[in-house]
Amino acid sequence: MRILVYDSSLQTRDSLISILITAGYEVVAVKDKKSILSMFGKLPFTAAIIEVNESDEEMADILEKIYLDDRYNVHVIVHVENPSKEFFSKMMRIGVSGFLLKPFNEKDFLNRFTLLLEKANIKPKKLKHIVINDLDNFKLVFRHDGVRQILHGMIIEMSPIGLKFIMPPEEASIEVGHIIKNASMAINSYKISFSITITEKIGNEYVGTFDELSAFNSKLICKFIYDKYIEKLK
Repeated sequence: MRILVYDSSLQTRDSLISILITAGYEVVAVKDKKSILSMFGKLPFTAAIIEVNESDEEMADILEKIYLDDRYNVHVIVHVENPSKEFFSKMMRIGVSGFLLKPFNEKDFLNRFTLLLEKANIKPKKLKHIVINDLDNFKLVFRHDGVRQILHGMIIEMSPIGLKFIMPPEEASIEVGHIIKNASMAINSYKISFSITITEKIGNEYVGTFDELSAFNSKLICKFIYDKYIEKLK
């Protein structure tokens, strides 16, 4: 399920991207409200989270165009601060499916968003995490139990919840269920540390899920994945 996100706050946009793609949604964020309609014309979307100021007549006009144009068929959820009763009524008349009230709260956002989808009778198919595989010389560094030297695996796939890497068989053999502690990789200039639980082994390829990953590092990984995903859509 693909979700469009518009918010004037970069911090809020990045948080929405991180939360939604970690939950298994595809996300496309736009920085400019003037890009909303053109993006709907390029890609199909199931829902949109759109920041609206009550006094913004231009945005109200955009939302009405979304409602009146059968090509879009998008459920719009409005992100708004202290709306009046008149605003609620106006938004309902132009087809808005639900409301998320500011201030933005990361902790309960996903639950509120899921409830709004349910109320709009949107039942997503099995959600599938974005996976990127165009990784050039992307290394996983860690120390394996019982092996004194530092080991280097080659990361070949990454998602918001884990990764796949290749380990030369002569270096080490890792069993399913093993937890690699204090692993690290570099994204741009940042060193990201975490643990990995090995969930699958096929020859010298290993699949693992992130563990002990800080919120900050999770956002960095999600932003990296999102940027790669958007590159492919262009």
